[in-house]
Amino acid sequence: MDLLALLRKEALSVRANAALFVVLLILLPAALVAGTLVYEQTIPRDVPVGVVGEDDATEQDLAVVDASVVAFASPERYDDRDAAEAALLREEVYVVIRVPGELANPEADATLTVVSDSAFVPFQEPVNESSEVLADGANASVPANVSVEHERLGEERSLSEYLVPPGLLAFVVLFGLVYLPYQVRSERLVLDRLRTSASLDVVVASKLLFYGAALAVPAAVVGLTTAWLGYDVAALSPATLAVLGLSFAFLAATGLAVLFALGLSRSALVANLGLALGAVALSSFLFPVGFFSSTQVTIARALPTHYAVVAARSAMLRDVPVSLYADYLLYLLAATVVALLALKLAMVRYERRA
Repeated sequence: MDLLALLRKEALSVRANAALFVVLLILLPAALVAGTLVYEQTIPRDVPVGVVGEDDATEQDLAVVDASVVAFASPERYDDRDAAEAALLREEVYVVIRVPGELANPEADATLTVVSDSAFVPFQEPVNESSEVLADGANASVPANVSVEHERLGEERSLSEYLVPPGLLAFVVLFGLVYLPYQVRSERLVLDRLRTSASLDVVVASKLLFYGAALAVPAAVVGLTTAWLGYDVAALSPATLAVLGLSFAFLAATGLAVLFALGLSRSALVANLGLALGAVALSSFLFPVGFFSSTQVTIARALPTHYAVVAARSAMLRDVPVSLYADYLLYLLAATVVALLALKLAMVRYERRA
């Protein structure tokens, strides 16, 4: 067989797998380029920061602090200290600045208190540098002699401990969005035979339940390994297992919905891989929302996986009640219901076509 004949054979192969090649050679590269739009900067400028007044702080005092942080953050006002610190632990903001009421007094020594969350390790160094910028900006704007005090909430964490929750959730993303659909597709011939003795709903439900329960194994491995390394990470707490299980249900239902919608084709696996990469890259697994751009804030806060990683981090690293982030879990639950409905519709379409 000569070279021309071999090239013709490859062209015929492309025609036979047109959907796969469209996803792999056109959509995936385009998505990779489009994904760079959220990475507009390397120095944080749009990170949400809470501002709350203490004692008799005036609107002018708060405005001075807003102006001092706007170069590196996006200030958000809170009515009281408890609400601001709750928002910090929920990762609605990543720093809280408590503003005293003495900034207009030229004879006063005023202290701005910058509060950060010890569990969010990568942001500790930027907080230290931002505190200096805040002090300089405030001293240039008000008569008082302003100093900045840094206060940390929670137990101090190492970077290694911090990386465990997003790492475990990234595994769940790949497990639910990529591996389970791959496993189902690899059994597509068996699946057709099983449909003669059981409904497709029951077959798919059994796989969701089995592989969801199988997540206990990697969770146990992570728990044992972190304990052996001396990390204080609650990898096996009921809250952690609930977050992982709910996240898997959402991701697996989404991945299977794509798989059945595309007729159990190989292009579905490529599409799911793209979704998995996008979920990890755009959900702010490691960095605060707004760290790279304001666009990132909008995208991350629309994705259920963002709330999943915040809930996982809280369950594993923060000593806070589940009620603090219960609405995040409800949002994830609602997304799971929608994904399951999409999966049902995709299976109905697949059965009709089959």
